[in-house]
Amino acid sequence: MAEYALKLTGIEKTYGTTIKTKVLHGIDVSFKRHSFNAIIGQSGSGKSTLMNIMGTLDLPTSGVLEILGTKTTDMNKKQLAVLRNETIGFIFQHHYLLPEFTALENILMPAKIKHGRITQADRAYALELIEFVGLTQVKDNPANQMSGGQQQRTAIARALINKPEIILADEPTGALDSESTDKVYQLLRDINTTYQTTFLVITHDRKVAEKADRIIELKDGRIELDVVTKSS
Repeated sequence: MAEYALKLTGIEKTYGTTIKTKVLHGIDVSFKRHSFNAIIGQSGSGKSTLMNIMGTLDLPTSGVLEILGTKTTDMNKKQLAVLRNETIGFIFQHHYLLPEFTALENILMPAKIKHGRITQADRAYALELIEFVGLTQVKDNPANQMSGGQQQRTAIARALINKPEIILADEPTGALDSESTDKVYQLLRDINTTYQTTFLVITHDRKVAEKADRIIELKDGRIELDVVTKSS
């Protein structure tokens, strides 16, 4: 089994043809399985571009990305989509829930897309996740009848429903107040511990980042700082 959840070697990204803008400059970094990592940096540092490449939502201009030991370099769009759906869950700043569907229905949506239907196992796991994230009392509420914190916890459970090895979280607490931020962050840590899910959290909030096991800071598309705060 692969030691690393993600391994990036010489990753570069350039946008444009006539006028070229280089966003990432030879990124070399690896993330161990089951670890909890924070990636920080100012706006324009390349954080979101790096996340999109790690999540196979965008392709590097050059370099090699390995996901759980599998090189993605020569994969086509269909193969990348399969790998992404099987191994990676995404959490964004905005929850992107379907407002007319309940919390439970939103959580089950990726499973329905993956299997073409909702299995008994899917439903049982969704209910387990709902209890884990503390949404049992509102599981049948439409998404637009939940608080911001409840909506984000629903989005977190949705990201977990297909049991991904890796979670990429882009500013997951950016739209929340400080109390909800603390609760959601603690939930992410609990998931990391309980389900052994590898986390990469993109954030501008240093207070959040400082609670991670490892902090990587990007500046102008390069790794400026890489600090392990806890053995992982």
